[in-house]
Amino acid sequence: MKTLWALFIIGQVFSAGNMNYQQETGHYEINPLYGRHPSKERIYLTKVIQVGGVYAATKIFPKHKKKILGAVTTIVYSFIIYDKSIGIGMKVRF
Repeated sequence: MKTLWALFIIGQVFSAGNMNYQQETGHYEINPLYGRHPSKERIYLTKVIQVGGVYAATKIFPKHKKKILGAVTTIVYSFIIYDKSIGIGMKVRF
């Protein structure tokens, strides 16, 4: 279970870094949760809220912890893979 948590957190960090890189290089964000040009503060705050929400969900539904973590980790890495497909992947700036 610790491995899934670690993968999820690492994915969130890379996702935030990719989003910062996008903003610095003139790209825009397509996720309506952030808006087209989110600030670094908004990116980090939203990531913290997302991690907190996942943590709460795993506490509320402990029998489904592995499924929850597996699903959200898959989603986070799918965004990173999408970023790579448009030439941004793994170009992290904090």
